[in-house]
Amino acid sequence: MFPALHRLIFGAACLMTAVRAAGQGLPESPLRTPDGRLVVSAEAVATIGPTDNEAYFNYTDYEHDAMRLFRLSASAVWKPAGWLALASEVRSENLEGPRVYAAYARIRPFRDRPFDVTAGRIPPAFGAFARRAYGTDNAVIGYPLAYQYLTSLRSDAAPVVADDLLRMRGRGWRPSFPLGSQAVEPGVPLVSGFRWDTGVGAAWTGSTVQVSAALTNGTLSNPRVGDDNAGKQISGRVAVTPIIGLVVGASGAAGEWLARGLPAAGSAQQRAFGADAEYSRGHWIVRGELVFSRWALPVPLPPAQAGAVSALGRWVEGRYRLTPRVFVAGRIDHLGFSRLTGSSVTLPWDAPVSRVEAAAGYYLRRNLVARMAVQRNRRDGGRVRGRTIPSVQLAYWF
Repeated sequence: MFPALHRLIFGAACLMTAVRAAGQGLPESPLRTPDGRLVVSAEAVATIGPTDNEAYFNYTDYEHDAMRLFRLSASAVWKPAGWLALASEVRSENLEGPRVYAAYARIRPFRDRPFDVTAGRIPPAFGAFARRAYGTDNAVIGYPLAYQYLTSLRSDAAPVVADDLLRMRGRGWRPSFPLGSQAVEPGVPLVSGFRWDTGVGAAWTGSTVQVSAALTNGTLSNPRVGDDNAGKQISGRVAVTPIIGLVVGASGAAGEWLARGLPAAGSAQQRAFGADAEYSRGHWIVRGELVFSRWALPVPLPPAQAGAVSALGRWVEGRYRLTPRVFVAGRIDHLGFSRLTGSSVTLPWDAPVSRVEAAAGYYLRRNLVARMAVQRNRRDGGRVRGRTIPSVQLAYWF
């Protein structure tokens, strides 16, 4: 197997070959069968930045660096009947084996009503960022901290005393604890922006109000195909469009997040609340989102007997088109944590993180865009407290 850098360079070279062939008939829109029942689309994104194997600011729950990533994805929707659609998406990162990102049936039981039921690995019913179809809809290259940054919590291992958790501040890429699994694994984010959960959902889409809800096996932090405890998660989102260009949403979720084998498995919940807004007018689009998450712990942590910890992520981003081909964008982002009392100190249970990212892009064609960005990260803890990360990205989709 190629080393990670070799795979990344090879993937970028493949995408550059596609760029050179752009004038030779690359698709610009999804492919459809003559009867329109089958629609196929794809995306290829190559992102290259410096190695960050000490700070891990952009590490994901798939154990990849989001700023050094070659992603291929293919999706298809087949409509065997007017009331039924079967959808799927398969992704490969850094030329590794493909993973199923989405696989679900969408049923419309009433022909004249905008009501759908989904079953399988389904779109999320929480927040706004994870619901976007293409990564190229991201204003900058990096991901919001609430959807990407790994905290020091794990669903299969847990601290026994507060000092166990405080020792892991800023080490979400490899936290370890005395209770539960002794394997060294990544922590969990507030919401996974890289995986969808498995279950059933329903959505109603009106002209000014959209409502969705889901019952799934995993939680926002740990979406799953198979259930790993005795509980389920309930999540939902309501979005309102009061005027043209403005969308305001509110989300909520609650579900058992601890794996079997821990003392409180099947009863300790992750509870989350989200609020989001988007406004677009002319050449501008501005978005903001807030995500609050509270995780119940398997055992109260001495000396203060803390039974839960929480985190709050919030970010604002904007994008402006200077010309039909050229745009600039930026995001301001922060992730904070509740305070925890240890044997000698009281600190946020994980190290608060701030991120600022600025980007500029150029559309080589309607569905081929090149971007460059500079990201500044600052963390109040961990082995590395700050890092500036430049990156470039080339993305093609149809």
